Amino acid sequence: MKVKALRSPWKHYLYHTRLMHKFLILLMLQLVVEMAVSHFFFQNNARNLLTKEIQATSKQFMEQYTDNVDYRLTKFRTILNNLSSDRQIRLVFSDPQATQADMETADAQIRQILNNQFPYGLYDLTFYALKYPSANSSTFIKPLGQEREEWMEHLESGDFDRFFLHTKSPYSVELLSVLKPVYTLDGEEIAGVIRLSLFPEKVFKPVKSVDGKAFQQVFMIDNRGNYIYGEKFPEMEEYFRFFRENYDIIYNGYPVADYEGEEGIYLTSSNSAAGFRSVCYLAASSSVESIEKLKQTLTMGNLALMFITLVIGFLLSDSIGRRFSIVLGKIREVSRGNLRISASDLGSDEIGIFDTSFTDMVNQVNQLIERNYVTEIRKKDAEFMALQAQINPHFLFNSLEIINSLIEVEKYQTACEVNARLSDLLRYSINHNSSGIVTLAEEIDYMNNYVYIQHIRFGQKFSLQTDIDERCLGCHIVKLVFQPFIENSIKHGFRGISSGGLIRFQVRMQDGNLLISIEDNGRGMDAAEYAGLMARLDKEGIGDFQEQNESIGILNIHYRLKLIFGASYRLSITTGEGQGMCTRLLIPRI
Repeated sequence: MKVKALRSPWKHYLYHTRLMHKFLILLMLQLVVEMAVSHFFFQNNARNLLTKEIQATSKQFMEQYTDNVDYRLTKFRTILNNLSSDRQIRLVFSDPQATQADMETADAQIRQILNNQFPYGLYDLTFYALKYPSANSSTFIKPLGQEREEWMEHLESGDFDRFFLHTKSPYSVELLSVLKPVYTLDGEEIAGVIRLSLFPEKVFKPVKSVDGKAFQQVFMIDNRGNYIYGEKFPEMEEYFRFFRENYDIIYNGYPVADYEGEEGIYLTSSNSAAGFRSVCYLAASSSVESIEKLKQTLTMGNLALMFITLVIGFLLSDSIGRRFSIVLGKIREVSRGNLRISASDLGSDEIGIFDTSFTDMVNQVNQLIERNYVTEIRKKDAEFMALQAQINPHFLFNSLEIINSLIEVEKYQTACEVNARLSDLLRYSINHNSSGIVTLAEEIDYMNNYVYIQHIRFGQKFSLQTDIDERCLGCHIVKLVFQPFIENSIKHGFRGISSGGLIRFQVRMQDGNLLISIEDNGRGMDAAEYAGLMARLDKEGIGDFQEQNESIGILNIHYRLKLIFGASYRLSITTGEGQGMCTRLLIPRI
């Protein structure tokens, strides 16, 4: 009995409740479930997901920060490489007899390199001779001296090509430095060393968050986990303990695991080319505050959304219900045999489109019944066959005259070639099925045979250049397409000239369609001729072409392509008096 009690309301809802009422009930149920799920979500998963989102965002800023640092330091590395590899500088450090003049010459070379790519943020650049110490010095070249500096520990340990932080006496200036060895000319020994020092605050500019404020508690480490630069705070010591316990040295591309401390989490970026990594500390308290604010905002938003949705849903259901009633009334009229119904202004959405389409369909039923669909198809086939049969008989007559003339002057081999090509042309024009669809390769062979015969007839009057994308050769096209355009160029475009005519034939693939271009450098058309041709091309139906005497070949092809490809086919002609003619055919690929 309980099962039947449950089934009855559900069945009533599915089969007997009005569509708009179903919509409102389902919408209310959806909103209630959404609020329940949102509350459960925040109670169980919000903290973890929000923390992950904050971590992901922080990671992006840290990677950007590290990339910016690496970008600046790469410039300094480039300068050091140029200085340490310069032959003039290496020569001075390798020569035990180097004079003051030699050092000044090396100074000039150093200035030239710095002038070409002066590094922003440079504090000091000094060269020290190691192989042949000298009492001489210059602007950049100094003796090593006896005083002890912090950076000299790195020199004694051979710590080259690695940036390190140290304090410069006597003013206690904090500097970021790097040492670069200068080898002798034979490359066997270190003749000197370059010390390049930078202002670290100019290199490690603080990264900005979305609101434009600087990230707090971000610091930089090197590949051995040594502190280099950045924010200092008491909690960071636990990160260095974690690092020393798990890593000795972090190599290029080697990841450092995120470390969850007592009050927060430490995120470590990927390494830069210079070996630096940035570390960001996220306190857990900030995540809790964000969760509570987000929970309150979402609750208020859900309540507002529920109210707005119910109001809009009621208005929408009432509008749809009234318009559906009108459409259903028309359907009942048609079911009773009334095929004369009038259109209603029900808008342009799906209901309005359905009403308009249904009304138009009913009003056309009588016409569609009276029209014989099969007869229309046969009529279109007959039109196509009539157009395809319109082959210029003058070309056949002229070709036979050419063969006769060649025989009279005893050019039998050429006469045989013309005869063979003419035979191929005739065979090609009659051997295909009624659809008239051939491959592009077959149609181009036909065009080449036609051009060959015309070359025999007109000699050097014109030439043909072809540029064909081989990917298009297997595509299909209506046969006997190109001949009328080639014939138009020869007959009209090159009228009155004996040589120099040029026809360019190009086939390309464009957005999956065939783009065919036929261009000549002939006399072109004046404005009146061009306007007349375009007017004839705009006409519809085969009857519009039968009385045309000129351009019949182009009109024939244009109409055939329209019959086969419909609205997807495009023809454009550009011409001007004395500017030649360019015809472009855009044909869908089939």
